[in-house]
Parts: sequence; C-alpha cells; structure tokens
Amino acid sequence: MMYIYFICFIFFVPLAAQFTVIGPDQPVTAIVGEDTVLPCHLSPRMSAENMEVRWFRSEFTSFVHLYQHGQDQYGQQMPEYHGRTEFLKAGIMDGNVALKIVNVRQSDEGKYRCFVQDGVFYEEAVLELKVEASGSAPQISVEGYQDGGIQMVCQLAGWYPEPEVLWRDRSGQLLSSSTKTKSKDGRGLFEIKSSIIITESSNQNLSCSIRNAYFNLEKEPSTFYISGEIQTCSLVGPDHPVTAIVGEEIVLPCHLSPRMSAEKMEMTWFRSQISPFVHHYSDGKDQYGLQMPEFQGRTELLKDGLLNGSVALRILSIRPSDEGQYHCLVLDGIFYEEALLDLKVAGLGSVPLISVERHQDGGIWVVCQSADWYPEAEVLWRDLSGRHLPSFSETTSQGENSLFETETALIVTELSNQKLSCCIRNTVLNQEKESAVYIAGQSPSKPHTELSTPRKKTKHRKKRTETSVVDIS
Repeated sequence: MMYIYFICFIFFVPLAAQFTVIGPDQPVTAIVGEDTVLPCHLSPRMSAENMEVRWFRSEFTSFVHLYQHGQDQYGQQMPEYHGRTEFLKAGIMDGNVALKIVNVRQSDEGKYRCFVQDGVFYEEAVLELKVEASGSAPQISVEGYQDGGIQMVCQLAGWYPEPEVLWRDRSGQLLSSSTKTKSKDGRGLFEIKSSIIITESSNQNLSCSIRNAYFNLEKEPSTFYISGEIQTCSLVGPDHPVTAIVGEEIVLPCHLSPRMSAEKMEMTWFRSQISPFVHHYSDGKDQYGLQMPEFQGRTELLKDGLLNGSVALRILSIRPSDEGQYHCLVLDGIFYEEALLDLKVAGLGSVPLISVERHQDGGIWVVCQSADWYPEAEVLWRDLSGRHLPSFSETTSQGENSLFETETALIVTELSNQKLSCCIRNTVLNQEKESAVYIAGQSPSKPHTELSTPRKKTKHRKKRTETSVVDIS
C-alpha cells in the first residue's frame, strides 16, 4: 500500500501598522541662509525606525530626502538638495520623522510631502514652506532736478518676497512714489528702486522704510534731511561735437555754471551706463574700481581746473572705438547735474601709393592704395587739368584696429604725357593727401611685361613719392 504525504508550510506575515501622518496646519517660515525644520509625525505615536520615510515635492522618485532600510539613501536625491538635508533620527522611536534643511534658499519655497510606508500600508501629509529674506536697509540718494522739484531715490537689495516701499514726510504721513523698478539677483532675491519728487525743499524731513507685507516685518527707516533752498546751478559742455585724432589725445571740456569749486564734489564720466564708467572722482581722488577696461590707463581728470569749476577729462591715445556720446555728471550733496557731449574720431591715413599694374582693355591699369583712415575715406582721381575721373573698381577693408584701407583702380587709355593724381580725403577733418604719377610715351600695341613686374611695383612702394614718372614708350 502506497501512502502519499502532503506537507503544508504556513507563513506568518506581520500585519502592517495603521497610522496617520500629521504635519503642521500652518505654513512653516524659513529665513534665507538659515536652517529650518519641517515637522512631521505619526499618530498614534509609534516607532518608525523600520519604516520608509520619503520627503518629496512634485515627483515621488526624485526626492528631497529618503530614509529606507534603516539608513539614508541619496541615489536619486534632487541635485539642489545635495548636502543640505538631514533626517532627524533622534525622535524616530517616538514616531517623529521631521526633516532639517540647511542654508535655506529662495527656491526651497513651496509644498513638501511627508510620505511614510510600513509594508503595504502608507500615509502622507502635505505642508507648505514660506521663505523670507530681510535684505539691506533702505538707502536714500538725490538723483537730480525733475518737474520743478528734487527727485529722491530709495534703493534696497536682498529682499524676499517683494517688499513694500513706504515714503513718509516729517509728520509721518505716507507719500506716493512717482516710479518704482524691481529686479531679481542670481539668488532670486528682489532689488527695488523707488523714487519720489519733493517740491517743497525748505527744512524737509523725508524717510523711506521697507515692509515685508507677508511676514509683517519693517526695516528701520532711512531718513534724509533737506535744509534751506536749493542753489540753481548747471553743468555746461560744448554745444558742438569734439573731434579727436587717432593715436593722439583729446580733452573733453565740461564746467559748472556759475563757476565754483568742484574739488569736494563727486564726478563721473560715463557712456551708455553709469557703471562701469570712463572715469570717476570722489572723496578728493580718482577711483578706478569699476572703470571700463578699454579706458584703463588712458584717462585723466584735469584737477588744475577744479577750483574754477572745470571737470574736464583727458583721454590718451585715441581709438576709433572712443567715438560716440559721453555723459559728464557732477554730484554735491543734494545737487546733481549732467551734461552730454559728442566725440568724433578721425584718422588721417598714409599718403596714397600709385602703381601701374598692367595693360587692360586697350589701356593701362593704374592702382591707388592707402591705409589707416577713419572713418572711411573719400577717393578721387584727377587728370592733368584737374577733372575728376571715374574709377574702374574700388575696395575698402577695415583692420583689427578699426582703421580703413582703400584700394581703387583706373584704366588710362590716352597715355601721351598723361598726368594722374589720386586724392584721399577725410570728410570729418576736411583734409586730404594726394599723390600723382606722370605717364610718358604712347600706349604700345602689345603689353610690355616690365609694367607688371613685382620689382617695379615694390620699388615704387618703398619710395612712396608723391609724384612719379612711368615711361611706357
């Protein structure tokens, strides 16, 4: 008799704990640059040491922090949280699964999910993190005269979220600002510039304070005191463009009117923006910290004229890139004025070089070359009687130094005792340079090879004479 035995194995699977995950019912507030703790715990209180605890934002797999199998896991942690999170294990036996974030950033703001799983059972809680940055104290400065008053500006940086700018008069009454501009720096923090125009300037107290409306925090106000009436003064520059020669130096004139000492004032010469500048003078000396690189070692404020109100600037070794508009700005306490002038740059190039190249189309191909002109020069051919001759071709190129080189060609068909001149003219300076060539003899029926030999051409270049004779008979 055969007996068949069946063996039955019974596995006992522990039941997963039942719990609720609880987070704060109010947003958690954090300060930029400081540490914060995101609270979260199990209810009822029980050990979470052998559970999975996952903190994440919008995506489950790309987490802020993960605790699993009794230790922290960093394999798929969000890059922006690397080295900035800590799971607080001290309270884990009591069901505390709080997370610390160090060196809080503005980008950390938003919703977080606290997810806890034990076996097949899981629960999660959602909490919100608010980030705040209390930046620099407001600074008041005088911008200048506008609309019959003085334009005051209040500036601040490093705030989050966007703060409220409050202007008040000496009695504490709120004043309306005229303009406001805002921007964000690389950390996402706000930079604010608010301006107001004051029309009654006699003994006027003015304050600017900053308030973070969300956190109801206010920065200590900055106060500016205007005493007495403003003296009317202006800054005067030339009423016509100033012309400079490439390689030489130029003085950009500018002075106060009426004449008064500018020795203790602040002066800035700049182009399209005030910083970086062309030249800056303050506290009785030149300041070079934010000078434009292309002007380093090439500018000089002429201090001999400061006592007489002159704030002229000398620029050395003029370049074509120096051409354009310049702003002359002077600030003295609450006084501010600015003048605008235009700089024209010109380069008087080399004497034209004329060479006879070859026979072509029944005539002689004559070329005129010249270099180092600015701006692009005007080229004229003239015959013996001074009449203009049309060129056959003309090419112009600009070198790395921004100066122009020109080459123009002419075909001469009537060669009996023919005199030609090539004139290059700078239209800005209204100056010109001219060279002439005298071609003697008759045009041969067949071309002479010696007319196109490189040696003759090179010899002519080396002499660079203003008048030369070529015998083609």
